[in-house]
Amino acid sequence: MTLTDKRVLVTGASKDIGRGIALDLARQGATVVGTYNTGADDAEELLALGVKEMVHLNHLHREEAAATLSRLAASGPFHGIVNNAAVIEFTSWESSLDSWDRVLDVNLRGPLATTIALAPVMPPDSSIINISSTAGTLGSFDALAYAASKAALTNLTKSLANVLGPSGIRVNALSPCYVDIDAPAESAGLTPLGRNAFPDDIAAVVAFLLTDGARFVTGTDIIVDGGYMAADTLAKRACDAH
Repeated sequence: MTLTDKRVLVTGASKDIGRGIALDLARQGATVVGTYNTGADDAEELLALGVKEMVHLNHLHREEAAATLSRLAASGPFHGIVNNAAVIEFTSWESSLDSWDRVLDVNLRGPLATTIALAPVMPPDSSIINISSTAGTLGSFDALAYAASKAALTNLTKSLANVLGPSGIRVNALSPCYVDIDAPAESAGLTPLGRNAFPDDIAAVVAFLLTDGARFVTGTDIIVDGGYMAADTLAKRACDAH
């Protein structure tokens, strides 16, 4: 199971989870093309650390994004896509309509547009991974558009697995919970493993899904949350208090 000779696009690669994924895949021998919207200095640093190419891509600018994706498709085949680029906006539920279009444009339309553009240049046995979230399963108090976008992305994953399967392209979602880079301190105590995820924890599962070891895995959502979704957090707190 190797990533050598695999060319992989990682969107939102300049920071956080995307950075961890891009660097891990590059270390394992993949030719990684990353995209970024903000963080030009971070993008330059990734080039020095082994990422082959960094491309500016802003899904909110539809025509510009379409042109960028067309250039990427013309640059040669991709064996993998990691749709990681995402935004989250915290608002009261009454004002969620103000951010709805922006969040869904990036988190839902963006992965679909990327897949539509690049699937024609993906050979059989290629793999697409959509980075979703456990927020897509749980209800939200202050990020309704984000939670809804991730729920829809997980379902879109299943539909894309159906339509791309005959071409030999696998499509899966990966749903992390709290990641250590930006999680509130108290979240670490909510998982049975007693810590938040690290970007490398997410990257390891992405790498597996890109290899031949996952050749019969498609149309599913893999939860990478340290057991958070399996735990009754109130009961855990009561237990820890004893």
